Amino acid sequence: MAVARFLQVSDLHLGRNFGWLPPEKRAERRADQRRALERVVRESIERGVHAILVPGDLFDADGVDAETMAFTLKVFDVAGCPPVFIAPGNHDPWSENSYLWSPRLLKARGWAWPERVHIFATAGWSPVTVPNLSNVRVWGRCFTSNAVMTARPLAEGSIILPSSADAQGLELAIFHGSNESSCPPGQVINGPFTEKEVNYSPFSYHAVGHYHMPSRIDVKGASVSSTTGRGVSGVASGGTRLAYAGSAVALDLTEAGQHGALEVRIEYGGRQPFVEVENVTLDRRRVFDLSADVSSCASPEQVDRRVLKALDEAGASELDLAQVRLTGRLAHGVRYSGPGSELARRVYFLRVDLRAVRPDYDLERYRREDPSTTEQRFARTLLERIDAEQDPAERALLESALYYGLDAFKLREVVPAYEELA
Repeated sequence: MAVARFLQVSDLHLGRNFGWLPPEKRAERRADQRRALERVVRESIERGVHAILVPGDLFDADGVDAETMAFTLKVFDVAGCPPVFIAPGNHDPWSENSYLWSPRLLKARGWAWPERVHIFATAGWSPVTVPNLSNVRVWGRCFTSNAVMTARPLAEGSIILPSSADAQGLELAIFHGSNESSCPPGQVINGPFTEKEVNYSPFSYHAVGHYHMPSRIDVKGASVSSTTGRGVSGVASGGTRLAYAGSAVALDLTEAGQHGALEVRIEYGGRQPFVEVENVTLDRRRVFDLSADVSSCASPEQVDRRVLKALDEAGASELDLAQVRLTGRLAHGVRYSGPGSELARRVYFLRVDLRAVRPDYDLERYRREDPSTTEQRFARTLLERIDAEQDPAERALLESALYYGLDAFKLREVVPAYEELA
């Protein structure tokens, strides 16, 4: 049995501006991206992989700043770096007019991709033999525009391996696309495929980019024919059939957990190929999505302590990014506009989400009792409108008006406090 080893990394989105971070942290986060790509090359050399697979969105846009471009061209030009296969995605599509990929335009700027880098430049499948592995081929396809692609890359019957394909060899695919059965909320379906199409695909492994959280499709217990060495069920390999490495570094606070690459190990030759994948952490920062109940808190300091407890219990460090969603009802009169300076320094970046927090007014009493005062009539009218409103944004606006009004009646003051209600 032979073993082919690859390092799969995607969705770095080099050149992203990270506008959601404070200005002083944006450059540092872009430096985190560059460090991650440098580590990809270093890990590839140390692990002795045969190639690096980049299934799309290496860059965040068609064009990036000169510094980012110069860095990326040079990062793979390191002694010992294995061959690199890149399949441009929807954020960084290939075209003759692309300043990222076009040899002509790069040459005009005094640049060129290293010879070890192969960029797939067509929307259809094309194969390249892996250097030093004569019977292993990487098949790739790319996006050629930013437009949503409805063509199905793994459509049943559309992929016919040539007669030259070695029965004892290995055929693997690298592309950018959407698994329809696990599309994240808000994600656009682009280059769609199904798990059934993956299982019918003739490729032994599919390295895919686009989704920013790691996931995979495994085949368990597939039997092997003693005569053909292929899966009796028709599946071309055992173990992991397809995997997303996810974004190499977290790009926003929705991408919780650790981020990095995958080491892909494939046994082949003599029997059905078997694929194993192992996570390789690249991002030194983790993302935490936490919640904290602030009910009965009577001061901003008490709220901060609840947030701090949530961070401590989750194991967040000073390198990490965190979003803490507050829930519950604050004692009315308590104003909390965000974390104090000490809490803010607890992690690299902290966002406190106040949209689910409400002041502790007894709204059911206003619904239950006959209104006899101006305050009660005001509250009853607003509550009836809120209950009847179907539009979430309008409901939030009416809730905000209700609480500001009750503050005026109860506290004799109105200060900004309810601008972020969900």
